[in-house]
Amino acid sequence: MQDPPIVSAGAWPVPPALPEPIATVPSAAPPRVPHRFAFDGSAGEYFRIWIVNLALSLVTLGLYSAWAKVRTQRYFYGNTRLDGVPFEYLARPLPILAGRIVAVALFVGYVLAGQLSLWLQIVLALLITLLTPWLLVRGAAFRARYSSWRGLRFRFVPDYGQAYVRYLWLGIPLVLTLGLLYPYVKARQKAFLVEHHRYGGQAFGFEATAGHFYPPYLIAWAVMTAWIFVGTALLTGAAVALHRPGAEPPTALVFGWMAVFYGGYFAIWAFLAAAIGNLVYNHTTIGPHRFESRLQGSRLLWFYASNTVAVLASAGLLIPWAKIRLARYRAERLTVLAGGSLAAFGAEHGEDVDATAAEIDSLFDIDVGL
Repeated sequence: MQDPPIVSAGAWPVPPALPEPIATVPSAAPPRVPHRFAFDGSAGEYFRIWIVNLALSLVTLGLYSAWAKVRTQRYFYGNTRLDGVPFEYLARPLPILAGRIVAVALFVGYVLAGQLSLWLQIVLALLITLLTPWLLVRGAAFRARYSSWRGLRFRFVPDYGQAYVRYLWLGIPLVLTLGLLYPYVKARQKAFLVEHHRYGGQAFGFEATAGHFYPPYLIAWAVMTAWIFVGTALLTGAAVALHRPGAEPPTALVFGWMAVFYGGYFAIWAFLAAAIGNLVYNHTTIGPHRFESRLQGSRLLWFYASNTVAVLASAGLLIPWAKIRLARYRAERLTVLAGGSLAAFGAEHGEDVDATAAEIDSLFDIDVGL
């Protein structure tokens, strides 16, 4: 029989060494693949659609405007492509016409109420204000329901409670703080619109906070204040130097101050629109995919200014050209950073949505866009 191994006092036998574990390196996330939006429309093609729409709308006293809207939307949707696939606008003219008639009747009633009774007009204005959040939700639901890509429709999930909080009740602290809460309110409203949209069973996400919205708005306010202060000081100095006792101030100075004010507002608004557009898109996600927007304030200002001059100089005939070049610029500056296949979306059931709210918020120019 073999003797056991001798172990010295105070020592324990050393067990055999175990193999060292292999270090596992976490796999890096796959790189996102950029897919740029593209717009293929041309001014000549759209001009033919636009001029026919205008003529028939005038001849029919506006009744054809619903068909004109559908033709226009289908042209712009159909010429906007992502990953080589065009978008589709699926709404029909008759529901839009019915909604437009209701919207126009409401607007005419509001105007006529001002001729009959100031209190009646105030009551109607309050009623429209109370209906605004509901109109926003229904309008967004209509536009989403009849927009599609790759044969799948978008959807907007209604939440009337949150709509009233973000579009009505937040107006109270906004007024009490003299507008200082405006960036916070805009952040909450943009988040509401983005996060309630769906596509192919996937919810859109919004990662921006109010802290992201304050810098562009504060910069815009500061620049506008400085612009007005310097412009007013210069024009006031000129008015004092040119003023003659007993004479009226030169008309050129009055128009000069208006040009300074509105010109500065126009320029600052273009830069702010680019900043907010980039902010919203760059913080929007859907599933593993993200958006990237690269709008430039200087380019937007050039487009807005040159489009305005061209439209006025042509008595409106260059409106199609102006809309096409702006749509092309916006599309080419927007990209989807895909974290997977863009075709991996499933169908989602949706129901028809009435067009009335969409037409009312368009008539009263309620801002629901990104």
